[in-house]
Amino acid sequence: MAKIRRVAIGDKAWKDARGWVLNPLPLAGLEGRPLGNLHVASMQPGAVRGNHAHGLAAEWLLFCGGPAVLLAGAEGAPEAEEIHVGGGEPELFEIPAGLPHAIVNRADREIFLVVFYEEKDLATEPTKIV
Repeated sequence: MAKIRRVAIGDKAWKDARGWVLNPLPLAGLEGRPLGNLHVASMQPGAVRGNHAHGLAAEWLLFCGGPAVLLAGAEGAPEAEEIHVGGGEPELFEIPAGLPHAIVNRADREIFLVVFYEEKDLATEPTKIV
C-alpha cells in the first residue's frame, strides 16, 4: 500500500514575529501547473474530516494548527498509518491516489487545513477509518 509522504518544509516557510508564510505549491511540485481544486477547511476540536479515498489523484494537505492526527489505510488494517501533527509549525503531506485517509483535530481550538489537488473533479469514495 502507498504511504503518506511528509514534505520537508525546512527554511521554505518565512518566519518572523508575526508568524509564518508558506507557498506550498513549489514544495508539492505543482508551481506553474493548473490546480483543479484548492480549498480551506476548518476543524473544530474533536472533529473528523476525510474518511474517504480519491481513486485517481493525489491530495495535498497543509496543516495550519494542531495537534491533529492523520490516519491512513483501511479500518483495522495492520498496515494502517498514524501520523501525529504537532501544530507549532505548518506541516505538508501528500496523500497518494487510492489511499483511504482521515484527519482528527486533537486541539482544544479550531485548526485549518489547506487542501489542493490537480484534478478538477476528484472522485471521492467514502471509507470508514475513524
